[in-house]
Amino acid sequence: MPVTTRRQSRSLLHPNAIDESGGRRSEDRPRGAVRESGGDNDPADGSSPRSFSREEAEGRGSSTSVGPESQSQEADMSEESNYEESDGSPDFDDDFEVTHHVAKKRRKSDRPATSASGRAPSSKPLAKAKRTGISRRIQGRLQNMLSLPLDVLFLIFSELGSMDLVNLARTSNELRRFLMSRRTILVWTVARQNAGATRVPDPPEDMSEPAWALLLFGPAMCSECSTKNIQRVDFALRRRLCTGCRKKNLVPSVKFGSQCPGLKESVMDLLPHTTNGGWAHRRVSSSRFYWKPDLYEMGKRLAELEEDRDSGKPGALQRLETFRGERILLVNSIVQRCPEFEKWAEAEAEAQARNARERRVERRKALKARILAAGYGNADIDWIGLSAVPGANVDKPLTEEAWRHIRTKVESRLSTAREARLRALRCRREREYRARAEQCYSDLMLQVLPMQRLYLPSLSQVGELSCFRDLLNPERDVPAAEWERAAARLPESLSEWMSEHKDRYSSLLPSRVFGTQDKAMEVRLLSDQRTCSWVLGDMSDFAGKLELATSVFRHPDTNTILMGRDICHAWKMKGDLEFLERGAEAVRALLRLLLLDPTTTTASMLDQLDSHFVCTSCPEWRRYSWRSSVLHFIEDSEMDRSHTQWRVVYPDEGAMRGEQSNYDVLYPHRSEAWLCNHCSDDLAPAPSAPFGRISWAVSKTDATRHVQTKHDIKDPIVDVNLFSYPMFGFE
Repeated sequence: MPVTTRRQSRSLLHPNAIDESGGRRSEDRPRGAVRESGGDNDPADGSSPRSFSREEAEGRGSSTSVGPESQSQEADMSEESNYEESDGSPDFDDDFEVTHHVAKKRRKSDRPATSASGRAPSSKPLAKAKRTGISRRIQGRLQNMLSLPLDVLFLIFSELGSMDLVNLARTSNELRRFLMSRRTILVWTVARQNAGATRVPDPPEDMSEPAWALLLFGPAMCSECSTKNIQRVDFALRRRLCTGCRKKNLVPSVKFGSQCPGLKESVMDLLPHTTNGGWAHRRVSSSRFYWKPDLYEMGKRLAELEEDRDSGKPGALQRLETFRGERILLVNSIVQRCPEFEKWAEAEAEAQARNARERRVERRKALKARILAAGYGNADIDWIGLSAVPGANVDKPLTEEAWRHIRTKVESRLSTAREARLRALRCRREREYRARAEQCYSDLMLQVLPMQRLYLPSLSQVGELSCFRDLLNPERDVPAAEWERAAARLPESLSEWMSEHKDRYSSLLPSRVFGTQDKAMEVRLLSDQRTCSWVLGDMSDFAGKLELATSVFRHPDTNTILMGRDICHAWKMKGDLEFLERGAEAVRALLRLLLLDPTTTTASMLDQLDSHFVCTSCPEWRRYSWRSSVLHFIEDSEMDRSHTQWRVVYPDEGAMRGEQSNYDVLYPHRSEAWLCNHCSDDLAPAPSAPFGRISWAVSKTDATRHVQTKHDIKDPIVDVNLFSYPMFGFE
């Protein structure tokens, strides 16, 4: 709710302005204060004002004593000023300034400096001041308004609110004299009825209609220090007060003696009190709080009346008793009506807030209609919320001019929101589609022959499968039927993926490597009854030439040496593999010692032979497996020969040389886990680990015991009933 200014809030409750020390401030009394004399035009007893004729107003308008703050505003008092004085309302002439502080500074700056003798010192002519304020082009537009008939003026002014009339009266002296005269009281009454969302109560007897309008609907600032956003009105004190001013100037009744020395306690009976102290934080207190400047002002007034009584002036005692009685009646009236005003203020605030919400809803509806007409959709608006759109939180109607003003900001905000929404939608779809593809792949892996996991892609490579490649496009919405068709084509896509990688790396082998005829790499399911016989016959050369022991590759990033089936398992690693001719020559040298054919011997066959070799070129005697022998030849940079000198270790030779029984630690070996080839749930990767990774390693002994106990196989065969799962750098 708007507020009043400091000077406007002074009322007839404070007749004479004095300081706290008790000194009189002569020549500085506001025009709204009660005069000491008891004339007809200036009732000292606080009686209700009377109306003046135009002749009286013009004849007596300049007789009012004003302070230096108001002397520079007008040379004489108009008709409405006398009406204000007699009515007991605040000085509206000061209220019509922009702010109290600005007007005060302007008036002080206009005063010439004086010397000790009281004369203004001589000085050079002042430069012409820069023209400010209203431009000449728009001056005088209201100068002929008062020439209209009164009934027309009253009809026009009746459509305005209370603060509209106040602002109109501030535009010119003529309008001010007209609107502040008593003959326009009906206009102010009608304006008050049109002002609030609820019925505005009638002004109290000590305030005029203009003063009441300023108090209720004036600027929302402190009446003392002009602090902004002070919404609450203290109806007992007739002011809007900030917390700082309350703490500084409010005196509780229990501390009257200590904070107001020299004043009689009877002064409190002649002034209204408030129950909201400076430290109450808007909570109603049981204590009574008085405005300190009012206490000193009233104390000064009582001292003057008592001085007249003690000096024996005629009628002084009657004036004192009359003043006391009327003040007590006025205070009681003020205190009794304060709850009514407080209740109205709460109802008005709720009604204003409700109306503002309704207007805001209507504006948002109109704004949304404009946005939709501009080509944006509900999804763009919902992404940021309609309240985040520029101009949506204003409780004014959306006009064409307002839309032109905010349209650029609105479209810029919605364009950014649309881009963010589409980007988030793509990311969300990408995550959802990939999770659905991985779930389809994981479901199939529970049915696939476990040993084929060495050849199949990892879970992170699901996007490379042809059945999912088109479905992972986040730009479109994929229906459920397409996912069902992709799941049905998944085995075929896996065969294509494996065959593509097999052909790619088989082409890197030397042309002299013939091997067996390549076959299609088909996915085998555990539920297929033909899988068992297929494992015994065709699983040994499932990857064709890559199964041969002479197929030796290296991963350049991890420098891992891969042989036989391990090459297919390394398809899951990032980066390309490279063929090592030096490793192939080492394998061929070992095969010549074993009298085996390089074109048919696979790495799995050499693993089952479990033969060991000794390098005769090395000074130390050390036994190597066939894989360790190849690594030894590749890593020894001093060997320039095409092949090393190897010989086969006899079975009892290690014991004769005193070799430790656990000779596995004497040569490099790969880290591996052993898995069952008959089930996917036991000795398999944990559900929390992505497919293609082993969360925990199982020894060959544990895997053999599992096959014997659960599947009732007395003598498990490697690569048939159980198999090794190498743990490479990508694990």
